[in-house]
Amino acid sequence: MKPINEQINPEFVIQAKKLAKFTHLLHNILPAECRNHVEVANIRNQNLMLITDSPVWTTRLRQLSPQILQYIQKNSSDIDTRDGKNQVIHHVQIRTRYSAAGNAESHASKVAKKPVPRISEKTAKLLSQSANSIDSEKLKTALLKIAKHVDPEKGSQTNNNR
Repeated sequence: MKPINEQINPEFVIQAKKLAKFTHLLHNILPAECRNHVEVANIRNQNLMLITDSPVWTTRLRQLSPQILQYIQKNSSDIDTRDGKNQVIHHVQIRTRYSAAGNAESHASKVAKKPVPRISEKTAKLLSQSANSIDSEKLKTALLKIAKHVDPEKGSQTNNNR
């Protein structure tokens, strides 16, 4: 098996290094609160393409794009391109890309935060009694599982109401 550095196209490595240098330049000019929400995605046809993780940051960067463009043009002369020439950037393009992992995490956190329904002790006792008198094992198991969700506060409230 070939070593990994022989399996990767050298053009990809050059492009990745160039994008990392432009990202570093970008982070030098951006306010601290923006830095974790934007990255350089590509450079093509004298366009610097930036990707943000939400529309809020896209709007903020569009407001800053004249300053970003000016700074990149002044400070990117030391970044080499594939053909050995310096690439002059004439336009900054900003897009929003939502991460799939971020959406999955936010969905998982919403599901995890959902409280487990609780029942009173009296209801739990009635469910257990009903479950014990039922022949269907699946229904019996389900009722006994529900009966375990006793809320101690509900139990004391029902006893105080008598």
